[in-house]
Amino acid sequence: MSTPSAFVLPLKGLGKGFYEYDLRVDREFLAGFPESPLAVADIDLHLTVDKQSREMVVDMNFRGTVATQCDRCLADIDLPVADRSQLIVKFTIEAEEQQDEGEIVYLHPDTNDFNLAPFVYEAVVLAVPMIRTYECQSGEPPYPCDEDLLNRIEASYDNAEEAPIKSQTDEETSSPWDVLKDLNKN
Repeated sequence: MSTPSAFVLPLKGLGKGFYEYDLRVDREFLAGFPESPLAVADIDLHLTVDKQSREMVVDMNFRGTVATQCDRCLADIDLPVADRSQLIVKFTIEAEEQQDEGEIVYLHPDTNDFNLAPFVYEAVVLAVPMIRTYECQSGEPPYPCDEDLLNRIEASYDNAEEAPIKSQTDEETSSPWDVLKDLNKN
């Protein structure tokens, strides 16, 4: 996996204090993750790093779009995503014995560089909604979604509402298990 150098923090040259970075998550960045469910993105990432002697807090704030298919009409769309997350890096001599816990990462104090790419990647992928739909008719035309398919879906709902409700006869309500009720009558 090749990591863009902008996502590697040089810890040795980083003194105490606040640092801000503006980075970009795009096709080149995602290419470093071959198993990624995303291939194309256009996301602006703002990092705020608060470096102290024993820990470092990295705030990630991003906004942009990812290329995907609409789950409603299967058209290719640029789905908006935005999120904020925080990563806490603790510097300890026992870093190898510690196990990372969600947003907490342990590093040895002599670590030269810290690769943020896997954490940024995870935050972006988790920001993509499970159901990827787009408000098809918002904004100005041309709309990204498949109008023909959306009209068919709407028509199927209309037809289902107009269908008459059939009354159930006694045969329809009887169950195949009803014959077992007579077994205990002896």
